Amino acid sequence: MEILIIRLSSMGDVVLATSALEYLKSAFPQSNLWFVTEKKYAGLFAGDTRLARVIAVEKDGERDAAQALFGVVWDKIIDLQHNRRSLRIRKGLVSRQAASVFRKRHFARNALLFARANLYPRGDSVVVRYARAAGYAGAPGAFPGARLLLDDRKCDAALRLLPQSAVVRPAIALFPFSAWKNKEWSAKNFAFVGRYFAIKGWDVLIAGGPQDAAAAAKMKFIVGERCISAAGKLSLTETACLIARCRLALGNDTGLSHIARACGVKTGIVYGPTTSHFGFYPYGDPPYRVFEAAQFCRPCHAHGGNVCLLGSRQCMRKIRPEDVIAGLESLHSQGKIA
Repeated sequence: MEILIIRLSSMGDVVLATSALEYLKSAFPQSNLWFVTEKKYAGLFAGDTRLARVIAVEKDGERDAAQALFGVVWDKIIDLQHNRRSLRIRKGLVSRQAASVFRKRHFARNALLFARANLYPRGDSVVVRYARAAGYAGAPGAFPGARLLLDDRKCDAALRLLPQSAVVRPAIALFPFSAWKNKEWSAKNFAFVGRYFAIKGWDVLIAGGPQDAAAAAKMKFIVGERCISAAGKLSLTETACLIARCRLALGNDTGLSHIARACGVKTGIVYGPTTSHFGFYPYGDPPYRVFEAAQFCRPCHAHGGNVCLLGSRQCMRKIRPEDVIAGLESLHSQGKIA
C-alpha cells in the first residue's frame, strides 16, 4: 500500500503532521509512507523508521517533487498543506481514490480576528483536523500526538556542545525568538528564567537560527557559564537532538516549541497575539503548560504579526517571569512519584 503525505511548511505545522504519520503507520503497518516537505525540514525525518521515503522540496521546486512521485499508483494521497503549492505536486499523480485534504478554517479565523465571533468547534486543533484528513474516525483525544524519531547517529556533533562533566545535570531549553516579532516574550524575561535554573544547577540551552546568534550570545552572558547557545551553530536536526536531551523547555508559540514536545520534552509555551482557537496548540503527551494573559485585543493576527496596534504588547507584558518559573517547576514535578 502506497500512501503519500504532503506538508511543506511551516516548521510547527510540519512537526504536528507527524501525528498523522504515527496514526497511518499504526493503522496500515504494511504500507509505504512517503512524506513530502521543504528541504530545510527534511533532515528531521532522516532517521524516521515510519517512512519509506522523504521527498525534499526546494523553494519553487514543486514540479521536481511531482516528477519524483510520478509513476507510483497511490492508494492514498493526504494533502495536509492544501494550497497551490501542494496542488502542483498532486497534479498528474495517479491515485486509487480522491485526495484527502486538510480543512482550513479561513472563515472562522477571519470572524474571530475581525468580528470577535468564535465559530471554531470546541477542541478543534490542527492535529484533530490532520486526523480527519488521514481517515481517522474515532474520538479526537485518542489520536496520537506529534512524535519525532531522530537518528541518534546524526546527533553526535550536537551532543559535543553539552558541558562534559562527571555530574549529570538537568537541562532546560529556551526558544526566545520568532519570525513574527509580536510573538516574542521579552529577552529580559527569558534571561530571568534561564538565570533562575542556572543558579539551581541546571544547564540552559538557547536555540535559534543564524539571525538570532547575536541576541542569543547576549542572553547567554546574562544567564551565566551553565548556558549554551546553539543559535546559528547547528542544523535544525542537531538542535532537535539537543532539545531531546532536556527535561524542560520554554518557548514562544513557534516551531521549536512543537519540536520539543514531539521529542517528549515537557514544555511551557507563551501565547500573546495568537490563541488556541487557531488550532496550533499543544495536544496529547507530554505534559505542557500554557502561559497567557487575558487581553481584549487578543488575537490580533493569525500568525502573530510584527507590530502591536496598541504599541504596548500588553498581552506579553502581563505574563510575569515569576509565574512562568512557578509553572515550569510544577510542570517538572508532574508525573513524579512522591
